[in-house]
Amino acid sequence: MKKQGVATRRYRSGVRESRAAHTRRAILDAASELFESGGFSATTIASIAARADVSAPTIYATFGSKANVARAIVEQMEESSAASIWRERIASERRPTAILGAFAEWTAAFFSASMPTLSLASELTGEASDMAAEGNARRRAALSSLVDRLAEHGALRHDLARAEAVDRAWMLTGIEMYLNAVQECGWSTATYVSWLSETLEQQILQTPTRKP
Repeated sequence: MKKQGVATRRYRSGVRESRAAHTRRAILDAASELFESGGFSATTIASIAARADVSAPTIYATFGSKANVARAIVEQMEESSAASIWRERIASERRPTAILGAFAEWTAAFFSASMPTLSLASELTGEASDMAAEGNARRRAALSSLVDRLAEHGALRHDLARAEAVDRAWMLTGIEMYLNAVQECGWSTATYVSWLSETLEQQILQTPTRKP
């Protein structure tokens, strides 16, 4: 009987976890749709709740705030299977120019996929400013590792300190630069990737060369 009781409790716990995961996915899906169609500021917890068919208190209990919902969407994208594939590709490259090219492609792919949340960069103030800061910190950490790899290859400009190389790469790969290129200038994703790759090479590599 004791073993049966343990099994029953585990089953009930598994059911609760499954329901919680389902609720979480429904909220994130609803929020993504509303952020895309109406914008971050205009989207309310009540509208997310109605779209997800849950109560507003359920959203607060699960995420705490609208900014945390947006944060979860971005984190979900960063940890998606596509992100893993990109990280593997960047890690597999050996030539410095290829490493930077792959990172430029991943930057464009991520910003493009997460536009429902990140295209509202002008709205990332107040409660959402923490989300922007966290994303910037994660990007800086990734670029620090990338610059370390380039340094191991002896590929960094000799007149450039490692910290400055990270700073330059971080500034160039920000969401604002992407939005200016594709929204304000009307560039295609391919044009943005080409420009970013070339500019990164010029700014941080010792002898940048463009492959035909």
